[in-house]
Amino acid sequence: MNISEKKMTIKVPGKLFFAGEYSVTKEGNLALITTIETNFEVRISATTGKSIFKTNVGLSDFEFSLSKIEFTKENPWNFALTALKNTLSAADSFEKKSVSKILSSSPEIYLEIVSDLGFGENKKGYGSSASVVCGLVNAVNQFFDLQLSLEKRFEIAAKTHFEVQGSGSMGDIAAIMYGGSVFYQNHKRVIPLEIPWATYVVQTGKAAKTSEKIKIKLSDEFYQASNELVIELATAIDIQDFALFKEKLSENQLLLLENIPEGYMTKDLAIALNLLNSYPEFAAKISGAGFGENIILFAQNTQAIAEVQNKLSEYGINLEKFKVAQKNN
Repeated sequence: MNISEKKMTIKVPGKLFFAGEYSVTKEGNLALITTIETNFEVRISATTGKSIFKTNVGLSDFEFSLSKIEFTKENPWNFALTALKNTLSAADSFEKKSVSKILSSSPEIYLEIVSDLGFGENKKGYGSSASVVCGLVNAVNQFFDLQLSLEKRFEIAAKTHFEVQGSGSMGDIAAIMYGGSVFYQNHKRVIPLEIPWATYVVQTGKAAKTSEKIKIKLSDEFYQASNELVIELATAIDIQDFALFKEKLSENQLLLLENIPEGYMTKDLAIALNLLNSYPEFAAKISGAGFGENIILFAQNTQAIAEVQNKLSEYGINLEKFKVAQKNN
């Protein structure tokens, strides 16, 4: 197909950390992360005139030229523009194809980001900035047929996210780029996991600024204990031992409660956790940085789900089943 006639839509998942989320901010440490299917899409097609970025989350459209991508750090499209620039630069240096030749014979692009992950105070906590970066890298790779490997695309996305944000473990990038569920070691390994139990998310509706929370100083003993629990949880998943998994997830939650400052456990999070973990067939934990947002729930069987849904709804807390996204290649 002629590139001027190309149109494609890339579906992008969100992420939910369920172990090691504070520890993994330090290089070499471990975390467990799963993806969550969302309605987040990146749509890309050819256009005439200038290239255009557009979205439904309240940002103004941005026009630019592919041959000269210029912007300031204050630009609200910083994540997307940096991802685009880094993907094209990496493809050029990787020598799969000459990007300069591609761009000289190609039209400009019309790229639209359609997101249901929320924005600012209304964000859901599924890693919207990581979804933007991974979606852009994958869309540009496919549209221009750059033939970048999954590992290379992860490297580009991780570099982009760190370049713009200046912090973070890249665990959200690893999960969203690879898909499925992953055992992640910061800067070292991404290993696929298969979770054998039903997965749900509990939404409290309170957004939290993760980048501020991960700067909390923690002891060496905390990091060691967290890494040990991540390994034990991964083992429980591998051998499909739900009782062991529930026990270790509870220990991980307790470790965080004992080490993260006041405010980590909000009233709504406490209500939901106490209710869910009172059922032996459920294992629940705060997902991510805490201070609001979400709980991830694993269910060995689902008979009592409707019952707890009704109880949580009395407090304005929402419980939804989610589907783990497919693995990428």
